[in-house]
Amino acid sequence: MRLTWLGHSSVKLETGNHVIYIDPYAGPDEWYVPANLILISRFHFDHCSIEKVRRASSDNTHILGSLEVAREIFPCSILSAGESRKFDGLEVFGMPVSNPHVDIIRHTETNNAIGFTIVAENKSVYFMADSDFLPQLEKISPDVLLIAVGGTYTAAPKEAAKIADLVYPKLAVPIHWGGIVGTRDDADLFRELTSVPVKVLEPGSSVEL
Repeated sequence: MRLTWLGHSSVKLETGNHVIYIDPYAGPDEWYVPANLILISRFHFDHCSIEKVRRASSDNTHILGSLEVAREIFPCSILSAGESRKFDGLEVFGMPVSNPHVDIIRHTETNNAIGFTIVAENKSVYFMADSDFLPQLEKISPDVLLIAVGGTYTAAPKEAAKIADLVYPKLAVPIHWGGIVGTRDDADLFRELTSVPVKVLEPGSSVEL
């Protein structure tokens, strides 16, 4: 399995014969190729570029997202927290999201957003979206945690470090920095403060899982 950070909250996963995009927004157009699966956590401009979704879509592409996303994109299947979908050797689980930063600033509802856990090759990748910590997520111990660290609309580095320690992944990859909000310093500070292993990626760089 290969994980590529495309910038901000945009991630590409390659596993077996599957290409998966999560929150297609960041990066040049040429980084987006027809995918098997597109996962969209919320219908905000910095999580969902319609142009990127079109570039990554084909007749064989499945798109999953929150109710808000499904209202705006067709075709898109709704995935709610606690639900799962299977796709030929991989499974996607809907994860709960709670984000007072976004909900206060933008006056939105948390049920307009969803997190994802992708399980494939006996590995689990947990994409928290813009969520803060939820008690039911303590020590779920995914293989990889994709966690926002940029502050303003998400947890800042100190808070994110505490969340990572509670979720306790084998590896944490900081996202939601380096573009609209957050800097490389935020990602590096997160790495210094958390007790879990961290890989800080540059846009377009990858890590083998």
